[in-house]
Amino acid sequence: SGARAEWIVQDRKGLRKFSNFERLIDQDPTGSVMEYIYVGDTGELDQEAGETMLREYPQVVKAVFLHVVSETPFPTIPSCKLINGRPVVFFRTYVGAAVQACKLGLLGESAMMRVVSAAQQSLDNTERTSDKWQDMYKDVTDAYHALSKN
Repeated sequence: SGARAEWIVQDRKGLRKFSNFERLIDQDPTGSVMEYIYVGDTGELDQEAGETMLREYPQVVKAVFLHVVSETPFPTIPSCKLINGRPVVFFRTYVGAAVQACKLGLLGESAMMRVVSAAQQSLDNTERTSDKWQDMYKDVTDAYHALSKN
């Protein structure tokens, strides 16, 4: 399937990411030992590589999570989509990723809250009015809403 993927993933960087994944998966092709969640960003052809993984190996790739990178504050976050029944999730902060992973049953609530705590601590020396905190506030609110629904 590597030859097939070469024309699917046109760019060398995207192809290299997919090829590295294929080498990893060759160690457990049935997914009986390992299942994968691919995490990348929207700036380095990670989306193309991750979507190819979902098309080629949906039996072992549980989800693709893509950090939305942007030079401008408050970019539009694309909606989640499914490829072969597996989610492609877009997020702005790691808290946002953890919330989505929790909603999908890929991460427990206590783990989600550990991500919330670590992310907030990582911004301790950042002005509360910064774009980073604004993104964080929204996602932390979503985290608490996810908790209150369970």
